Amino acid sequence: MPARELLVEPGRLAAVAAVLQVAKASQEALDRLAELAAIVMDAPIALVNVIDTQSHLVGQFGLTEPFATSRQVSVDTTFCPSAWFVEQPLYIEDAAEDPSFTDRLEGFALDFAAYAVCPLRDADGHVIGSLCAVDTRPRRWRRVDRRALEALATSVVNELALYQDIDRRGRLLDAFAAAPAAIAVTRGPRHLVEYCNPAYRALFGTPPLETPVRQALPALPDEFFFLMDQVLAGGDVYRRTEAPLTMTWPGEQHPRERFFDFSYSAIAGTADEEVDYRGVLVVAVEVTARVLARVELERHARRQELLARASAALSRSLDPTAELQALARVVVPELADLSTVHLLARPTAPGADPPLPVVTDRVAVAGAAGVVLPPKLSGLRWYGNGDPITAAIRQGDLVGVPVSGAQPPEWSHNTGSVATFDGGLRHLVVGPVLVHGLVVAVVSFALQADRSLWSDDDLHALRQIARYAGIALEHGLSYQATRESALVLQRSLLIEPPTVEGVQICARYRPAGRDEVGGDWYDVFPRSYDQLAVVIGDVVGHDITAAAAMGQLSATLRCLALDRDDGPSAILDRLAAINARLSITPFATLLFATLTRLADHWIMRWASAGHPPPLLLTSGGVHMLPRVRGSALVTTETPPRGEAQINVAVGSTLLFYTDGLIEWRGRDLTDNLNALMARTAASQHSVIEPLCDDLLADAPTDDDIAVLAIHLVDRRHGS
Repeated sequence: MPARELLVEPGRLAAVAAVLQVAKASQEALDRLAELAAIVMDAPIALVNVIDTQSHLVGQFGLTEPFATSRQVSVDTTFCPSAWFVEQPLYIEDAAEDPSFTDRLEGFALDFAAYAVCPLRDADGHVIGSLCAVDTRPRRWRRVDRRALEALATSVVNELALYQDIDRRGRLLDAFAAAPAAIAVTRGPRHLVEYCNPAYRALFGTPPLETPVRQALPALPDEFFFLMDQVLAGGDVYRRTEAPLTMTWPGEQHPRERFFDFSYSAIAGTADEEVDYRGVLVVAVEVTARVLARVELERHARRQELLARASAALSRSLDPTAELQALARVVVPELADLSTVHLLARPTAPGADPPLPVVTDRVAVAGAAGVVLPPKLSGLRWYGNGDPITAAIRQGDLVGVPVSGAQPPEWSHNTGSVATFDGGLRHLVVGPVLVHGLVVAVVSFALQADRSLWSDDDLHALRQIARYAGIALEHGLSYQATRESALVLQRSLLIEPPTVEGVQICARYRPAGRDEVGGDWYDVFPRSYDQLAVVIGDVVGHDITAAAAMGQLSATLRCLALDRDDGPSAILDRLAAINARLSITPFATLLFATLTRLADHWIMRWASAGHPPPLLLTSGGVHMLPRVRGSALVTTETPPRGEAQINVAVGSTLLFYTDGLIEWRGRDLTDNLNALMARTAASQHSVIEPLCDDLLADAPTDDDIAVLAIHLVDRRHGS
């Protein structure tokens, strides 16, 4: 490659940039090498050049001004590229006689006649400059001169490499010193401390140099030294994040746990019988704040998740006792080893001494594995002798109750909890549960002796649990009051059937759940001496609203049936119009029938508002009566309903029912109707009370059911 092209080759320029500043900073040493070259070569001038777009005279001997001061010659000088920038050693004995230079000497500022130049190559082979010996008169360069110059050029390159290493080491040490990470360097198999930066000294103290790390830091676990041995032997890198380290730190009095991200890296080197220059670079970054923040965040997330589970427990049951038991379980074992809830027999004001004794029922208990649970008991009495119940009422907030480890507290003896506190429970906090400003219950939380006390965040969560307990009780008590009102209303509507000569009537009602209120109802009442009105209906819903709507429909239907002598379809159409205008219920099904007695049989007329058809039970079998046209009661106008009529023989039984008897989840409605007919056919239909009981016993329990059986007795025979 021509010299001028090689001058601007990017790789070479990068190599020059890497060494130029170091060379300029080392001019004094390079001047001595230039002087040595002049002496050895017996020349008046010697130069050390580093060449980029300029020729930088980083070492010189014998130059005159202005070059001795400026130390720079432009490469545009006609003579420079050919003379100083060479890829092979070049020896000119008389420039005036050399055909390569005779046409370029004019105007050259330096008075050179003979010169010898040897290239300076870095470790990668890039020509970064040259070493020159110059004479102002022609001369012959001997073989010994040439060998000497080339040897000196090698010395210059080595010197530059050394100064580069020193510079790199200095810059590295400066970076280490400014680094926030703790950095140390050890040497040899004994891990002698060779260097540690200020951050390291601030963390671990200042170990004496040339001291083994194990001796300098005896508090470090053996694991650390074992890992250093492995890294040194294998030449590998070991990294670990968030490693815990507990020791008494400089300036502190007691051991404390801190966390570090650290690495051990092997430092390559030579080892001989006298010195092992291999080493380990130790880098440690303290991440204690990060770890504690994450732990706190995780703990907070667990608290939030626990409170979410506690909140969810409130929607699983409307039984306050069941909800309180669920809340007690949520707390264990995350926040407590034992959790209990006591209901007060008499609510009392918080923040003052309550009337003694305070009587409670222990209604909820939950404990961790191994904890002896106190039994659920009623009528427990608390006399204010340091007991947790009166303490919580008096404080009006969460409060700690001292528990001695020597023996169970005095109040535990008459409250069934001696064995519980014998088992090692030591830390106890209690809190009042408020409903409408009064303490209605007390929650308690206990920890085993080997667990840490609650943090402020934990105590906040426990207060939330106490508040949730208040919500559970408030909702539960409100629901119980509402349910009782609805049950009273429903019982008032589901009256006993009337006594009618020649007719046996049996009615049964079963809610979907033990505590449910439903919208199913039945009614039987006389329209005249020889005519009965029969009603079976189902209002959507299982609450007091459904019960109230049922009551309004039942009363309205009675009025309509007794006001005029209309047939069943006309009466249902009038009822549907009233419901559409007044919006008594958004949806209800209903069947209305009349039974008219004749001399030897009965006539039944009926109309339906979307209700299942009744069954007719005779000596000849079970028959499903025809469905008649008619939509359910809704809040909009509906088409007129149809009507049907049949003769019913004396001795027959009519069975009316709501859809809960035939609608089973996962089964076809037709199959269920057929099954109902089969069960009815297998019974003695003239004995209607066992029939109704058997039908309810076999029915599903996820919906409320009303069943009405009417047996038409032969008055002549009484059957």
